[in-house]
Parts: sequence; C-alpha cells; structure tokens
Amino acid sequence: METIKKDPLLITAKVMTIIMRVALTIGMIGLGIGMAGVAIASLGWLPDSFVEQLTIDAGQPVHVDQFGIVLLPMLGAMIALSLSYKFVALLAQMIDTVGQGDPFTFANAARLTQMAWLAVAVEVAGFFVSLTGEWVERRFDAAGIEGSDLGFNSDISLTGIALAVVLFILARVFREGARMRAELEGTV
Repeated sequence: METIKKDPLLITAKVMTIIMRVALTIGMIGLGIGMAGVAIASLGWLPDSFVEQLTIDAGQPVHVDQFGIVLLPMLGAMIALSLSYKFVALLAQMIDTVGQGDPFTFANAARLTQMAWLAVAVEVAGFFVSLTGEWVERRFDAAGIEGSDLGFNSDISLTGIALAVVLFILARVFREGARMRAELEGTV
C-alpha cells in the first residue's frame, strides 16, 4: 500500500470509488424505500385520507391499482444500481493491486472480464428500465392519468458498449501480461 500513499492519481481514484459506492448505496436505499411505498400503495394499504390527499394534490383521482406496474422499471433500476456497485467494487480492488505494485495478475484479468460483463448487464438493465418505463407511461396515458410523462426513452448507450469492449480487451492484455510474467519467473 506504500505506492498508493504517494500517487495522487491512485488516491483520487480510491476516494472516487468510495464516493461512488456510498452514492450507489444511498440510491439503492432510496429506491428500495420508493419501491416499498409503491408496493404498499398498489396493495391498497394506504389510508383513505392519504389517497384523498393524493387526489387533491394531483387534481384528479389517483388510480391506486395502477401503482403496481411502476415496480417494473423500479426493479430494473435497482438491478442496474446493484450491478454498478459491483463494478465499482471490482475497480476498487484493481486500484489496490496497482497501489501494491502488482497489477498484472490473473485475478485482475478476471476482474476486468467481470467488469466487462457487468457493463453489458447494466446496459441491458437500462434498456429494460426504458422499455418498461415507456410501457408504464402508455398504460397511464390510456388510463387518463395526466402528467404521466416519466421521461423514458429506450436507447442503448454506445458508450456503455464501447466500455465493455475496451474492458474485454484490457482483460486479455492483463491475462497475457500475467502469463508472460509467470513464464519469466519460471525461467529465472
């Protein structure tokens, strides 16, 4: 860990991974609370006075039976946040090995491969969130619930796909570097 104490880039990267994990955890907790609220509302466990207040605030009757379908995009978002957390945790482990002066290992090659698959999975989860969000919007529009534009669009990010490809390539580079290093150590 001596190298990480001297290298400002590694220190910054380590701090950023900690901040990202905290932010993702807060996001997952908030989303979990929101999902619990939506589930409670969709099961009809809200007091009538609360539903009446929602009606007054919304300016039109709230269709409590429609709340449940909002759980689909929320579930997809929870999956995407969880996958993102795992991605950042693997990145933090790699940063630690760089700080220790030993990054070209088979373990890091495996981490990079996992990170590449996680990047693909986050893209798929994001696409699922977008598709289900658009479906929910259409259902709300069909039910006459105004103001149901949740702002979903079903695009696949080329940046996310490019990241996955770069990570797969880096995994091969690390695997080859680790193999060459093992061969060199075997010949000495």
